[in-house]
Amino acid sequence: MPLTRALVALLVLAAASAALADEPAFQPARIVSRFEAPQEPAGGAGPASLQRANLQNSDPGLHMWSEFFWPVKPEAGKKQKTTIWVINRRDKVIPAGTIVSIWANKTEQPKCGETGDVNYKLPELLPLQTKAIKASWKMPETTGKAKVAIFLDSACTVFNEFYWFNTVIWSTTVVEAGTKYAFLQASKGPDWIESYDFEPKFPPGNSTSKANIRVFNLGTAPTEAGVKMGVYYDLSAIPDNVTSDCTYPGQISVDLPKIAPGKTKVVPVEGIKVPNRNDANYLALYVYMDVTCKLSPAPNPGYFSSGARISSGPGAVLASLQPKGQRYYPVKTTPKTPKANETMTVKVKIANLGDADGVVGRVVIFTTAVDATDAVHYDIGRCDPSLPSLYNGLTFSANTTDLVIKAGKSKTVKITDVPVPATAGWFGLVAVPDADCINEVERSLHWLPVPYNAFEVVAP
Repeated sequence: MPLTRALVALLVLAAASAALADEPAFQPARIVSRFEAPQEPAGGAGPASLQRANLQNSDPGLHMWSEFFWPVKPEAGKKQKTTIWVINRRDKVIPAGTIVSIWANKTEQPKCGETGDVNYKLPELLPLQTKAIKASWKMPETTGKAKVAIFLDSACTVFNEFYWFNTVIWSTTVVEAGTKYAFLQASKGPDWIESYDFEPKFPPGNSTSKANIRVFNLGTAPTEAGVKMGVYYDLSAIPDNVTSDCTYPGQISVDLPKIAPGKTKVVPVEGIKVPNRNDANYLALYVYMDVTCKLSPAPNPGYFSSGARISSGPGAVLASLQPKGQRYYPVKTTPKTPKANETMTVKVKIANLGDADGVVGRVVIFTTAVDATDAVHYDIGRCDPSLPSLYNGLTFSANTTDLVIKAGKSKTVKITDVPVPATAGWFGLVAVPDADCINEVERSLHWLPVPYNAFEVVAP
């Protein structure tokens, strides 16, 4: 079973309350391009997943995500907005000039070369690089249904034909200008961003934890004080009629602050019960907004907000943190563009995400295909003493350091004499800190990610 799925760009519509379910205006939407979806590793799946055919044979390697579109009910003649993240997953540089086109009401499938109501030109994108676009488009002057469309690479400069998975079209309802309402939605960033919204970041089984949930007002009016958010940490505890009955406060009920239209507030939620690690390795939260129905006739399900990997207890966790808004991690080579068949030095910024000091230990460096970095990222076989021989055919190097990193701090670690691939081109570079899991708690963590980036090899 492969560890990545080309699930392509699709539009997520978070269902609203039962009373509003037939109202397209009350269906919050955002773009979710899930190129990869981590799964339970199957026996022997790791090496096989790295030897698969290059995904670019069937996929353009240019993907987009977005924040929820605001307002959820766009007003006639007014703007609807969102942030769109575009990511290059190819093993080639995408030159500047790729266009993202948006139409406020597109009745037919857009075609290559069409100009949108608004158009955004992307800068040059290196492999694994992300560009955020603050997008907005003016809605029609008339009320009623409209079909908003977003076309990534509308000039078809990356690929010379239309791909259905780089276009999204959805129906919404335009309301009269000046229509005032509040609508709350729990929101998180794209799936590729490691958010670590829990305190502690990796809560131990059979403990209580705190989550910080980002709540977005998708309406045009500020919320009232005292609107309640219901949070469930046990899926089986959610009543069947939770979206039609105003008497279910959630396993935890939280009073929300006033939130201005188009703004977000981070809301702390205390007292979350973490399952026993024998029963689960991942903690998920399910959020319902306005559970006492102050804003609307029925509660609305906030988007699944956050999740945490369950640990065996407190301790050090050696990993890394992503630069803001980027898919990759801080891993660099010296020289920046090493020559094929030579050696290079790799510098990786390693962070201790746990709550105790920890030793970096043995660091293993892999180079592989750019589009395989996610497979290595989640399926590296960390803590396996056979690393790196487990992954035959990959370029690798290993070094050991007794460097200690304090809890919550980070240090840059240098690995010398790393072999450079034998051919020129772009490659993925993956670093595995504490490959032997000297820090015992790391053995208990499910899908613990490791830092990766892309780098270019040049001919000698």
